[in-house]
Amino acid sequence: MKFSQKSILLVLSLCIFCIAVPAPSFAGEEKKEEKKEGKKEEKKEGGEKKEEKKEGGEKKEEKKEGGKEGKKEEKKEGGEKKEEKKEGGEKKEGGKEGAKEEKKSAPKRTYEGIEPLFYLDSKRQPYIEPFNEHGEEKYYYCRGTVGEWYRELLTKDMNMLADKLDMPKVSGRTCAMRLVPTEKPPKLPIVTIEFYINTDVMKSCVLGEDCPQPRFVIFSVKDRTLYRTFILSDHKKHIYKEFCLNNKSEILDETSCWKHFEDE
Repeated sequence: MKFSQKSILLVLSLCIFCIAVPAPSFAGEEKKEEKKEGKKEEKKEGGEKKEEKKEGGEKKEEKKEGGKEGKKEEKKEGGEKKEEKKEGGEKKEGGKEGAKEEKKSAPKRTYEGIEPLFYLDSKRQPYIEPFNEHGEEKYYYCRGTVGEWYRELLTKDMNMLADKLDMPKVSGRTCAMRLVPTEKPPKLPIVTIEFYINTDVMKSCVLGEDCPQPRFVIFSVKDRTLYRTFILSDHKKHIYKEFCLNNKSEILDETSCWKHFEDE
């Protein structure tokens, strides 16, 4: 049998169609089923993930609750610490009050002040060398032997008495300490402070033999109290006056302190 070319092409096309057509349908169904199963599995996994997320959310809530409670507890502990600090502050206040009480109970400034009256050792000897000597009598500069505040006080009292006698005042800068030895026990020297109107008078009194206007302060102790005898004189005016003063600059008598106490 002879077939025409057209018939052969039709047969071949039918065969090809029969072979090619069913294959895509099965493949598509398998792919669809695979997709469905994949989606289902993904959904399941997504559900599990959601559950994990929910569990994670619960953990977050636990964290939140734990964090809040922890913070609250920390705040409470912080509050307790603050209370402890306050108690410590009360202690500080108590310390201040104690310091105030100590200050109140502390003795007030004594008459001698911060500086001593004199810079002398237990034998009434200065710690500096004398600038001049007359036999056993020794002269020392006031600076280094007399407390600065006490020298100013002596100058003030001396000038107060000079005003009463209408005599020239002294500056207090030119003065000397004179130690006069004594044989009376305990054989401590008599301390005398000499004031001078100027340096020329000082040279004349200390280095020379003439002292026209001597101004002396002689110290004596009675019943553990210091008394001072002030002597003011002027040879030209024939003035010679003595005054006994206590440590409050009050005039006790117009004579020397040893005579004043002998008469009592």
